[in-house]
Amino acid sequence: MDSRELFDLALVVLAGLLAYTETFGFADPRATLEEILAVLVTLDVRVYLVLGGLFGIAFVAYLVVYLPKKDARSMRP
Repeated sequence: MDSRELFDLALVVLAGLLAYTETFGFADPRATLEEILAVLVTLDVRVYLVLGGLFGIAFVAYLVVYLPKKDARSMRP
C-alpha cells in the first residue's frame, strides 16, 4: 500500500469510530452490538431482497460497464 491508501484507510476508520461514538456513546460495545443484531434480525425479508437486488444491479453494472473500459485502456496496440 502506498501512503495515500494508508491515509484514506485511517480516515475511514476514524470516521467509523466517530460515527459509532456519536450514535451509541461510550456504552458497552457488546450490548450495542446485540442491539444492532436485534434490529437486523427483526427486519422484514423484503428489505434484504431489495438490498440484495441493488447490490446485484451495481455488480452487474460493474461487470458490464467498468471492466470492459478498464480492459480496453490496458490493451496496447
